[in-house]
Amino acid sequence: MQDPSCPCVICGGVRRGRDASTIATVEKHGWCALLVPGTIDFAYTVGLWHSFQMPELVMFGLAGEHMQLWLNACVDRLRDIGWPADSAPFTGVIEGHETMLRPVDDSWRDALFGTAYRFYRGWPVPIWQLVWPDGAGRWPWNDEATVSSRTRQAFGWLPVAHHPRGSWRLVGTFGGSFPLPAEPDSWALTTQSLLAGTTAPALVAFDDGAFDVLDARGYDADDLCLGYLGEAVERHPTLRHFADLAAGDAAVVDAAGAWQRAPLSPDQRTTSVAAWRQAQPPTRG
Repeated sequence: MQDPSCPCVICGGVRRGRDASTIATVEKHGWCALLVPGTIDFAYTVGLWHSFQMPELVMFGLAGEHMQLWLNACVDRLRDIGWPADSAPFTGVIEGHETMLRPVDDSWRDALFGTAYRFYRGWPVPIWQLVWPDGAGRWPWNDEATVSSRTRQAFGWLPVAHHPRGSWRLVGTFGGSFPLPAEPDSWALTTQSLLAGTTAPALVAFDDGAFDVLDARGYDADDLCLGYLGEAVERHPTLRHFADLAAGDAAVVDAAGAWQRAPLSPDQRTTSVAAWRQAQPPTRG
């Protein structure tokens, strides 16, 4: 049913082929729970505002198909008990565990909620995050909570700029505008010195969907590590120039300071594979 006060494409009589499946599901069931795969999956609803004047819901960091089921269970639970207060725990969604809802800051909209943006034709529908605890019931902001529960969930109630360093801050910062053909929170083989800004990129290789971003020491560096590619790009914006680096190629700075591109040699590829096997993410302070 169309509601002239609702800004969505259904009530506005607008049909967009790109989101036809989502629109059809909303028309049939009242809402749709979308899975967004990535380095870490998340899922969110579209249609709750249209059908029930309820904020849309988002959930981060668990198995994608399970999050879709839990979001649907949450909608059913909220229709029974009403909307809880901000950060008030409630049961009935994940068996054996409490969950809670927190409002998502507007700064995440462009990065995460493109389908909802199109569905509501740019209108900023409210979105709340379904937050889950670790197995011991500790919430992700508790320093004693498991690393998984603290890092796999975005702290969506914080502005992107205030989010702790890591995967979700990079996703929120770059959104859909990351310049390289990989995700900003994908791992790159790099060095701790390069991430700290004390050395500069001198070798960039792209192979099998992953980047090596190394300084002048190359694969002989004694501080090789795995780092988020987005952090390397933030620290060294010139890496944006390698958006067109072909798969299987490397770019190396020559003696005159110019970048030269060429296919990876067999020795380079073998050395890179061995380094990836040994490297670890740097310890966060």
